[in-house]
Amino acid sequence: MIKKILVAEDDPDIRFILKVVLNEAGYDVEPLPSGKTIVEGRRDWPDLFILDKALPTIDGIAICKYLKVKEETRNIPIIMISSYHKLKNKARQVGVDDFIEKPFDLRDLLQVVDKYANHGGQDRPRRLF
Repeated sequence: MIKKILVAEDDPDIRFILKVVLNEAGYDVEPLPSGKTIVEGRRDWPDLFILDKALPTIDGIAICKYLKVKEETRNIPIIMISSYHKLKNKARQVGVDDFIEKPFDLRDLLQVVDKYANHGGQDRPRRLF
């Protein structure tokens, strides 16, 4: 079963790269330029969230807090990406499952994504690197 990943990243270049790399690794990716649509009454939830901290309108920390209080999303893993390295502890406090500092290596990102999207290796997508 193909796992769906929602990527909220405001930088169009990073968003594009994440979409291409994750698609090539076998994931179904929904890229978003902000987190606004996440909090506007979605009904189709992904298997994994990748959230940038610095998003327009609603930042990644606020989105994480929102997702962790909702019954239907509280158990969906969240990976936060950010260039703010000092944010790691704050991210963990609000329920982020893993934190990746920008700039990041795509192999490292895929390793973390595999860990959470596949819950221990079941239905592992094909590897790129």
